[in-house]
This record gives sequence, structure tokens and C-alpha cells, in this order.
Amino acid sequence: MVKYLLSNFTSSMVDETRFNAVHTELTEEEFNELKVDAVAVIRNPAFARLLHVPMCRRYIQLKKGDIALVVGTEGGKLNYHARSLPEGLSLTYEKVEIEAIV
Repeated sequence: MVKYLLSNFTSSMVDETRFNAVHTELTEEEFNELKVDAVAVIRNPAFARLLHVPMCRRYIQLKKGDIALVVGTEGGKLNYHARSLPEGLSLTYEKVEIEAIV
């Protein structure tokens, strides 16, 4: 099992013929507790700056037991050059757990 910190999630990260992706919304506090020891795969440099992690553009394939902690925005897109969260934008937090299809 690997726990990832992501700035986006797409269905192509999961072999949908074998696995389900179960999505759960998180509070900021829950997200911050869970992200400890997560492998950061943050492709957006602004999210990397906000989360204080290095930017990483590698491709991942999620497997059974993996967890993706996904940070996103509500209210618009985060500019790649942003160094702080602009007015009108808020962060969203989600946990995606990968389970085998029964």
C-alpha cells in the first residue's frame, strides 16, 4: 500500500477492470493528518508551493490498497505562478481508496 499526495486524480490512474476508486471528502484537518508520510506527486507548481512539497511530474498507476489524497480548488483554477491562495478560491480535499472489484 502506498499513500500519495496528488493535485489531480484521473480514472486513467486506476485499472478500472480490476479496481474501484472510492472517493471521500475530507476536512482540511483530516487531510493534514493523513498527508504525513505520503509520497508527493504534485504536477502543478503552485500546489507544490502551497503544500510545501517538491513538484513531481511522474506518472503513477494506483493499485489495490493504495490511497490518493487529492487537493483541488473550488471557485476557479489555481494559476501556476501563484504563491498564495487568491481571493475567491478555496481548497478542496478528498481521499481516494483503491479497492478490488468483488
